[in-house]
Amino acid sequence: MASITILSAVIFSIAVLSSADFVTVKCHSSIGYAGQPSKLHCVLKTEESPEIEQVFWRYEDNVVLIVKDDAETEQGRFKLADAAWRTSKDISLLVGHTKISDQGRYGYTVVTNMGITTGETRLDVKATYSQPVTTYKLDKDEKKVDLTCTAKGGYPKGAIHWFDGHDTNWTRGAQTTVTEEADKSFTLHSTYTSADASYAPYRCVVFNSEWKEEGKESVELDITRISKLSSSVETKHIAAGVVVIGSLICGLLVALLICKRRSQRLEHQDYFDPPDPEAGKGLEHQDYFDPPDPEEGKELKMEADKDVEPKSL
Repeated sequence: MASITILSAVIFSIAVLSSADFVTVKCHSSIGYAGQPSKLHCVLKTEESPEIEQVFWRYEDNVVLIVKDDAETEQGRFKLADAAWRTSKDISLLVGHTKISDQGRYGYTVVTNMGITTGETRLDVKATYSQPVTTYKLDKDEKKVDLTCTAKGGYPKGAIHWFDGHDTNWTRGAQTTVTEEADKSFTLHSTYTSADASYAPYRCVVFNSEWKEEGKESVELDITRISKLSSSVETKHIAAGVVVIGSLICGLLVALLICKRRSQRLEHQDYFDPPDPEAGKGLEHQDYFDPPDPEEGKELKMEADKDVEPKSL
């Protein structure tokens, strides 16, 4: 703590005597991955050729690296990335075996023979989730199944999705919990209960914070049980279909039989019932065998002659 105070006093005294308007450092934010080295890129830019005398790097309120008089005082996993930093003017910070806790803003101070310059840059850390581990448990009837999926060590927060054998997404029916571990990584645990066993195999897919797939695992159920279950379901469906179709065919046959019998009855009534002989006798005698009355004919002729007047010559 005393060394940090002395260091700050020295930097302040130099800053009072010098100006850094003509000394600039160009940096850009960096992305590191947990467990791998990370580099914060910073290079001194100036038209002159100043000599770098001291370099300080700090993370939050802690000084993590001091470079002075060709002596590099490393603080654990931190050091300058370029060993020839005096000539290259590259003061980039190298972070070894990056941790999630290394994420944040870093400040630098560069002391040259022409002045002092300070600034900040940022390191973002990502961690890949482990390969998901899945388990399952069939119910007593072997029609439903409870599925679980767990993925660890990822950062930032990710997500778990469930897909069946037909690529249908069933994530809405699942419950996922996100737990932050001591190293700031996240553990994802998802449970999908009462899933339809006939839709197997199910897949657990892990996505990172950018919705890119990082891992997946298929849940292969007992093929024999699922085959029996699927066969049973198919048999029931087929039996139900046969019953319905059979009922329809029987109904149609009965309807055709009834229509046929009715038509036969009508034909028998129209063509085979004998006419009433008594009714025929009266008509035949009246229409065809009664002779005309000769006296009625004479009277009609005399009335017609009276109506006709003789023409005058």
